Amino acid sequence: PVNQYLFMTMVTGDGYGGLEHRDSTALMCKRDDLPTPLMSEPDKGYRSFLGLCSHEYFHLWNVKRIQPMIFQQADLSKEVHTELLWAFEGITSYYDDLALVRTGCISPDRYLQLLAQTVTRVMRGSGRKKQSIAESSFDAWTKFYKQNENAPNAIVSYYSKGALAAFGLDMLLRDETKDRHSLDDLMRELWKKHGKTGIGVPEGGIKDLAEQISHSSLDHFFDHVVNGTEDPDLEAWFTSLGIGFQMRPANGQDDWGDAGEPDNDTTTCPDLGARVVQKGDFVQLTQVVDYGAAQRCGLSAGDKLIAIDGIQITEKSLSHHLNRFAQLDSVTVHAFRRDELMTFELPIQKAAADTCQLWFIAEKECTPDQLKRRKDWLSAS
Repeated sequence: PVNQYLFMTMVTGDGYGGLEHRDSTALMCKRDDLPTPLMSEPDKGYRSFLGLCSHEYFHLWNVKRIQPMIFQQADLSKEVHTELLWAFEGITSYYDDLALVRTGCISPDRYLQLLAQTVTRVMRGSGRKKQSIAESSFDAWTKFYKQNENAPNAIVSYYSKGALAAFGLDMLLRDETKDRHSLDDLMRELWKKHGKTGIGVPEGGIKDLAEQISHSSLDHFFDHVVNGTEDPDLEAWFTSLGIGFQMRPANGQDDWGDAGEPDNDTTTCPDLGARVVQKGDFVQLTQVVDYGAAQRCGLSAGDKLIAIDGIQITEKSLSHHLNRFAQLDSVTVHAFRRDELMTFELPIQKAAADTCQLWFIAEKECTPDQLKRRKDWLSAS
């Protein structure tokens, strides 16, 4: 408990971020993220701001008082490395939106939408196959905070995948203890043993405490989800809550996942395999993803697309032009690389199923155990 907690917020035309302190947080948000007087429920911008507030407030316990032991012994003249950021930032990222639904700030459906977007952010980066979240934590100073255009292909976020690991650990503790204990209990024990006492958490401390609560070995989970690069068994975790899970192709560049039963239409359009922005008269590639069509034909981040099949394109018309050639094997693309005009033969490649769709399975189709766990999960315990 604290006598006062202060949210210091800098409101700008375009900004987002926060930094936690022991009894306060310094935040930045967009002006459009603030609520309006007649708002009946939080819109997308206000949900984002509430999530930011929730995240930094949770750090009051997790990071500012429950801390990695190595942080307490830190030489502040140089970088400090720990493999535990997946827990301190990832667990916080898991609870920030979960706290919003538990306190009634957002609806369960809105929460599923946010969770689906977290899954999508992780599954769209092939870096998750090359770097574990323990490695991402340790390499934070040299990789995560020094990202370039190839980052999604090379590294994984200990925030986003850390949040999924926290979700998985929550479900695992419920499984191993027949729903008597959860991640909530792990956080309470961390508070008792480390937060109140001021004793730092050793590098293996999260695993050790989780095993004490579950009375079982959690080697498989930590070897594969935390220290490994395999995709977690998301479907099993969601099924245990009576939640439907599907990975589908994106419906455009702005589709980052959603809640609600999926559309049965399986038609997919050709995909460039890159993120783009409109820069003047050009469509500039900002990121080129591994194994995508753009990478296969030799396009690189920074290239400026001019035309497809000799017709000028814009960011808005890009999908339309690609759809015209959906039945072909490839199409000619012109682009500038710096000041050199280049020609590429772009393969026509269907969009990958990298976008998450979640939905609550009807109660009549769920088991009593699924319904009880879902209720407990969405309620403050």
